[in-house]
Amino acid sequence: MPSSFLDQEEDVPLSPEQLAAKLRKFEGYKEDFAADIKRLEERRQRLQDDLSEYSQLVERVEKLITDGTSGFETRVDVGCDVTVAARVPDCKRIFVAIGLGFHVELELAEVSALVTPRCKHLEGLVVEVDRKLSDARSCAHAFDSSLQLLKAGEE
Repeated sequence: MPSSFLDQEEDVPLSPEQLAAKLRKFEGYKEDFAADIKRLEERRQRLQDDLSEYSQLVERVEKLITDGTSGFETRVDVGCDVTVAARVPDCKRIFVAIGLGFHVELELAEVSALVTPRCKHLEGLVVEVDRKLSDARSCAHAFDSSLQLLKAGEE
């Protein structure tokens, strides 16, 4: 009989009840794997959303530069999904959120220089989260396969 079915203290086989109890305990670990995978997927999605926002910012700023637009109208979210119409008379300088509630005022031509390193950093974080997510999924699959083998040995 495999050593995993033996009581470590006495080297005697586990009773069916003890084995069933250990298997139930191991089933709880599956939920931990699933929670870790979900957390990593959510983190990856937040990073992807940030990258998308920065890309949109750069595209819109480039459009403002190429069009030579001096002002425009937009809708601004003031909180709680309430938006108001706004007129921007001069868009030569804009405020860009840089994190932790801080904003920096930049000329349109400076935006790309600020956003490019941030995007590279976020892309690196996405790669790292993807690696961790892949590892977590592999571990979860291996654990599930091992658990199935133990269950088959129980029967």
